[in-house]
Amino acid sequence: VKVELFTNGKLDLGIYFDGNLSTSSNWFSKERIRFSTFNDLTQSSTVNFFSMDGDQTVDRHFYISNIYSGCPGDLFWMVAIDTADANYRPCDYDKLPGKEYPYILYAPNQHKTTLNDGTYAVAEKMVISILTFI
Repeated sequence: VKVELFTNGKLDLGIYFDGNLSTSSNWFSKERIRFSTFNDLTQSSTVNFFSMDGDQTVDRHFYISNIYSGCPGDLFWMVAIDTADANYRPCDYDKLPGKEYPYILYAPNQHKTTLNDGTYAVAEKMVISILTFI
């Protein structure tokens, strides 16, 4: 299973998972990573979120996060922020001025980054691909 982020038709990020014997939701997990364009995201990476559901309190989905450390110190690899009507929006990146929901943020330099200092990038689209064998 491939998760890829694109901007202007260019591949920005790719995470490739072992989908063998997986379900529609458990394929997106740290334990199933086979390759990532992030040099610091592996099966042994420390994460506080790695799931499609993500942090539902703030409507962060497809969330791969290393640590919560008060908004300026939050470290992450990628997140989809997909609704405008969340009850709780604690951080600046949860409500980007001029950006319509949904939007996808990612760390652009092949390693996790902080969210609140603006070093993240915004992808135009996320593509999830599944290869099946018949």
